[in-house]
Amino acid sequence: MAASASKDTPSMRQYHAAKAAYPDAIVFFRMGDFYEMFYDDAVTAARELELTLTSRNKGAVDEVPMAGVPHHAAHGYVARLIARGHKVAICEQMADPAKTRGIVPREVVRVITPGLVTDGEQLDARSNHFLAAVEQGPGAFGLALLDLSTGEARATRLAAASDLVGELVRAAPREVLLGPLDEPVRASVALAAAGAALRDEGPLGPGEAEGELEAVLGAEGARAAADRLAAEPLAAAARALRFAARCSPGARLPVARVEAWDARDALLLDDVAQRHLELVASAEGKAEGSLLRLLDETCTPPGARLLRRWLLAPLVDVARIRRRQDAVELFVVHAAVRAELRRLLERAGDLERLAQRASLGEASPKDLGALRDALAAMPGVAAALAGVPDPSAAEVLGLAGEPLDALPELAAELAAALVERPPALAREGGVFRAGYSRELDAERDVQSRGTTLLAELEARLKAETGIATLKVKYTRVFGWYLEITSRYLEKAPKAWRRKQTVAGAERFTSDELDELSDRVQNAEERAKELEADLYRRLVARVAKAAPRLHRLAARVAAWDASAALAEVAHRFDYVRPEVDDGPVIELSDSRHPVVERLAAAGRFVPNDVRLDAEGERLWLVTGPNMAGKSTLMRQVALTVVMAQMGGFVPAARARVGVVDRVLSRVGASDNVSRGESTFMVEMRETSAILRGAGRKSLVILDEIGRGTSTYDGLAIAWAVAEHLHDVCRCRALFATHYHELTEFARNAPHAANHSVSAREMGDEIVFLHKLSAGAASRSYGIAVAKLAGLPEGVLARARALLGSLESGGALPGGGHASLRGRSKAGKVQLDLFAPAAGAAPAAPHPALAALAALDPERLTPLEALQLVAKLKAML
Repeated sequence: MAASASKDTPSMRQYHAAKAAYPDAIVFFRMGDFYEMFYDDAVTAARELELTLTSRNKGAVDEVPMAGVPHHAAHGYVARLIARGHKVAICEQMADPAKTRGIVPREVVRVITPGLVTDGEQLDARSNHFLAAVEQGPGAFGLALLDLSTGEARATRLAAASDLVGELVRAAPREVLLGPLDEPVRASVALAAAGAALRDEGPLGPGEAEGELEAVLGAEGARAAADRLAAEPLAAAARALRFAARCSPGARLPVARVEAWDARDALLLDDVAQRHLELVASAEGKAEGSLLRLLDETCTPPGARLLRRWLLAPLVDVARIRRRQDAVELFVVHAAVRAELRRLLERAGDLERLAQRASLGEASPKDLGALRDALAAMPGVAAALAGVPDPSAAEVLGLAGEPLDALPELAAELAAALVERPPALAREGGVFRAGYSRELDAERDVQSRGTTLLAELEARLKAETGIATLKVKYTRVFGWYLEITSRYLEKAPKAWRRKQTVAGAERFTSDELDELSDRVQNAEERAKELEADLYRRLVARVAKAAPRLHRLAARVAAWDASAALAEVAHRFDYVRPEVDDGPVIELSDSRHPVVERLAAAGRFVPNDVRLDAEGERLWLVTGPNMAGKSTLMRQVALTVVMAQMGGFVPAARARVGVVDRVLSRVGASDNVSRGESTFMVEMRETSAILRGAGRKSLVILDEIGRGTSTYDGLAIAWAVAEHLHDVCRCRALFATHYHELTEFARNAPHAANHSVSAREMGDEIVFLHKLSAGAASRSYGIAVAKLAGLPEGVLARARALLGSLESGGALPGGGHASLRGRSKAGKVQLDLFAPAAGAAPAAPHPALAALAALDPERLTPLEALQLVAKLKAML
């Protein structure tokens, strides 16, 4: 698209070189006070940013599309492009145009992509911002995660594509780099990382992964990564680091090591379970109404990010769980220490990202001010924790033998260097306190007192020479000079140099005046240069301390997260659960942590639950809609998650035998984009549960089979219950409206019927929300329909049809209901397992049955007319 004339200008040759190096990025090309974009980049930017599209060489054969944005406002435009999945290459002027002869040198200094954002204004402070890389090997997958904003890099090996999907959903990356993948895997990754930018990359050659790691981590770091990681995660980590390094040309990527993590060390929560349990987002996709919103009482961004990771990756190792519980319990018991710690941590800010921004050379004066304030709070934090009146506190808090490193020397330097409220940008000046640099103070003094200093020089020279008419003056042509009248000419010192003769006067200059005038005229520029140099050196010292800052941030985050869980436990009356490797989950007066907060005070009804993998492990839960079956199942799963993340739980007493996987199928949904019905989605999720559930798993299932015909649905639900009971042998809660399924529990040794009760009072239904042993006697479906506001005529007809069906009478379209007699519980059931009975006894005419079931006091005039018309049609 470029024309030769445009290519031949020096600046455009620089542009084309930058674009050739980063062809898939929009190049922001600095020209004076603007970033300009050309060719297709300009067209794209004009469309995405609503800019005016102009042109270079307008009207000529080599006309070039062009668009631009002011450099001081560029970050906002960059953020909008990144949010739409674009890459942006920043091509800067590498020298001051005013001091450069010829063409200003320009280079790409940074490439910003959706996964490599470090600007605090574009980041969510309370969650990580991951770039992910996926590698497929023979029979396994590698997944690497890099958060450039914190310096975290880690990788893991996963045996199945479903595990890969679960980890991607857990991490919620903003960008995913894909090695060669099988098409079904690629589709699953795209679905799991919905909303993230996907970038296909070619395979890594033999030995290439080790070379890429060495380029970033050094030889020792690369060897350590190779020792820790299998082939697939090693390749994924190399892919992520190579991509990030190429996006930071000329700068060292501030990543110290690649950690290995094993997904099996955490309770596995696949994407479905995370969504159904509303761990970090409600069913509407909002933070409000999620468990994380309830639990997140953290005071610092690193603490919030850590708490989120704890919630999404609960532990399975009992010893580690108990260590976390010990810290939470300490803060619950010692409320005054918790309050003081939380007060101090409010000043701690984001130590982790502040250190990383310094390592990247991007820290602003405001960032350094925040770091100063954070470090200033650390001695108080150490004192508060040391004051815990508990002999085990130091060990519980990780302070035994390892006192808190609060970086006192860096804290002192930042306190001495920075003004109380540092500016947002270093180029604004005014960063450093008076007294920090004598040289800077002198220039500031000259800058602020220039006129005064010149007046003082004039007075002193008058006194020294005796020239009463001596003046220090200034013109744009000659600058500053000394002027004396001709009568005093013989008194002019010989060291003065004549500059000009005017009528009745002579003008001179001197070394002292030249030096002072130069200082006055250039004081502001020199002050800026001095301040910029001091600032670069200060940022470099912070960057050098980054490893210590990261260690401090990790410790502070752990205390913050533990104190937050303690705050929630204290506020809402949670208890410490007993966690062991046993087969039992036993909860007394268990509550749903989120629902009880939304309910009116004292209105939530707690329940007892006991699931035993070696005993009564499968509960079939029946009861009417809205009675609380789904809430009950979710609260059991959420209690397990909260217990294994190390927190307290909403119950009077709790014992949790460690769960290795929570599998969930709750609620109806479809996937229109993939052409899948509600039933297909339900069957896919159920299939994943049956394939993934093991002896230590917890399964919650709600209304399996309702998306198809009654007979098909009941048959599927029965078979699923059998498989859970006989094959998976896991602890499970299975809610159903198929009352026929309760027969299964009566004959299965490790299954039991339980119901959530309701009571009819006249024509009204009251939900008691209380769990009791045994199956529900009926479903109360028509009563619930009445609550929902169905017209009385429809309700009356439904009651008549229900009576006909229960008595085996005629159906409206002809034929008879194929029902069998009542079960032991008194419930009429579909006869799945016996041949159809003979002709059913004659039933009353449907019109009479409808009239008998009618409540005339609830009919509106319009409904009465509609009912009369319907009855006439039936007759």
